[in-house]
Amino acid sequence: MSLVYISLAIVALWINLLGLGLAARRWIGDYAIARLAGILAVCLVGFFAEHFVGFGPRPMLLPFTTLASLVLIWRNRSYVKANEEYEALFMVGFAYCMAWRYAFPDIDYSEDKMPNYGFIVTYMRGTRLPPPDLWLSNFPANCYYSFQHYAAALMGRVLCIGPGISYHLAFCTMVGLFTLLAGSCVLRLCRWPIGRWLVVVSLLVGGSGVAATAHFLIRDPYPVDQVRFLGGAIVHDDLTPLGHRVSGWMATPGHDALDLPMEPLSYFLTKGDFHPPLSGFLLLAFAAALIVAQEAGPTGRERAVYHALLAATLPVAFISNTWIVPLQLLLVGGWFVSRLIQGDRGWFLPALAGCVVTTALEYPFLIDFTQQAIGDNAAIRLTGPGDHTPFLGWLITFWPVVGIMLLALLEKERRPLALFFVAIWTVALVCSEFFYNHDIYGGTWARFNSTLKWWQWIYAAVIITSGAMNLGSRSRLVRYGTLLMLVPCLSFAYDLGRQYVEVKKDSRGQFSGAAWIEKDIVINNMIMDLSSRPDGVTIESGLVMANTESPAVTLFSGKQSLLGWPWLEVTWRGGFIDVNQRLSQINEFYSGTLDDPLGWLLHNNVRYVLWLPKDNVDHNSRFLPISEKIKPRYFWHHCYGNDLDFAIGYWERIDRSVGK
Repeated sequence: MSLVYISLAIVALWINLLGLGLAARRWIGDYAIARLAGILAVCLVGFFAEHFVGFGPRPMLLPFTTLASLVLIWRNRSYVKANEEYEALFMVGFAYCMAWRYAFPDIDYSEDKMPNYGFIVTYMRGTRLPPPDLWLSNFPANCYYSFQHYAAALMGRVLCIGPGISYHLAFCTMVGLFTLLAGSCVLRLCRWPIGRWLVVVSLLVGGSGVAATAHFLIRDPYPVDQVRFLGGAIVHDDLTPLGHRVSGWMATPGHDALDLPMEPLSYFLTKGDFHPPLSGFLLLAFAAALIVAQEAGPTGRERAVYHALLAATLPVAFISNTWIVPLQLLLVGGWFVSRLIQGDRGWFLPALAGCVVTTALEYPFLIDFTQQAIGDNAAIRLTGPGDHTPFLGWLITFWPVVGIMLLALLEKERRPLALFFVAIWTVALVCSEFFYNHDIYGGTWARFNSTLKWWQWIYAAVIITSGAMNLGSRSRLVRYGTLLMLVPCLSFAYDLGRQYVEVKKDSRGQFSGAAWIEKDIVINNMIMDLSSRPDGVTIESGLVMANTESPAVTLFSGKQSLLGWPWLEVTWRGGFIDVNQRLSQINEFYSGTLDDPLGWLLHNNVRYVLWLPKDNVDHNSRFLPISEKIKPRYFWHHCYGNDLDFAIGYWERIDRSVGK
């Protein structure tokens, strides 16, 4: 993809985002808070309105929004210049994330990249919401907290760019906004230049406490070894003598090692997975910035607006990353309770208004989403006696933030705020140990998702708030003690850098995300061909109850699958019987054992049937029998091979009733 094209898209994006922030300045005095508040307002209003009428895949807004933004930037040029340090923070986060996205742009079947991309493709169609589920035809996509994906798609639609570049630019934008908001907390709490950048760098490239000890415990550890330290890397065979000893101390007789990952933001953003935890980090930074800004003493309407925005983060969290709602509630609710204890009751009506208005804008989505089966997978339970984190492993992971919180108790300059944050984060850490969300996993994986989603949020929260405050303290003990807590964890930057350098960059700069599969020229041509054809339900082989390459060709062609990853649909829809039936029937179709394959295709309104290299087994013995059975209604598009012992192509339904 042309660097000129990417550069133009980034410039247009920056102009429009800055314009939104300047438009919000009328109600919000804080530069960083206004930047995100303007974006959230537009996305929420669009999310509400498109549940009644779709705006289409390419709403003609860009010339007008860009012109209006340029006018606002020119009129407020002195204000923008006065806040250039904030803008620099945004660009640092954006550029750092872009360095990873440019080097590793593949949207493949590792992690949840393909389904996250699929949600963006779904929303980019611009239909009335909820849109059709791209991975389960005939059903609406209303079973997942996907507001983040809607926002990314809306950005792509306005900028008139494809879903791949929308995926990557939205990722970089969220990291840039997080860095901006986290930096705004630091700028208010810390006047020490070294301390300011230490917080930002610790968030972007620093690891957990494991980073400072991993090289003593594991031979040649990679970042994944460190984030999977508890129950992951520590049970591997590549331990040092000290690592073997520590592993023995952490083991619980009669119990298998639990898998308890802790992915700090620094690791999360290198994976390239546009997953809802990004929203969790962003809403954390937004709430922290609002709380710290209120400590600066705004009055009147501005203070009321801050209260409203802080309360609004709760319903936004519910549709963006439901996992962190308890933590967001603890932070926001704790802040309002602290105001009440101090005799401040002026927050109640603004907070209520912010929560009600935001919930009202979400209501068309919530009436469907809250009825979905995902609710059956969300039950908070007490951690069992044998499922607790080994104390030594917990301490190795969290010693930096524990040290920061202990030092914060000595902070005198902002003592009430320091004690508030220490209390909140202590409760969060304790609750994350004694409670977990009982989802579809069990055994050694019972707490996997809970620690994965909660620990990273809490870790970042301590650094943004207590860490920044400590580094701005007048006490040398507090200031330099916090420095000693954070600096060793920056060794993770070395491990990330080694990964960046050593991993091959075969798809560098190809922001469509499909380069990994399009390296096969035949598959590339097939995707281009399918992309130009009318919408329709598509099937391809290779589906199992796990992440697979299928249905990548369907996905990057912009077509709807009869079934995507079945395990995800089961997770989202609570063991929906039709998912397992479709999986079985698709496998039977491709194995040639399905009764009446033509009738089954017609019944499911399948328009395209893909036949890929992986289907050419046993000298392609199943190709001709299947072709003979379905050819009365399906035309074969030959892409490669001789259509006998090797064939690549697809069948297309030829009757005129398709799509009606």
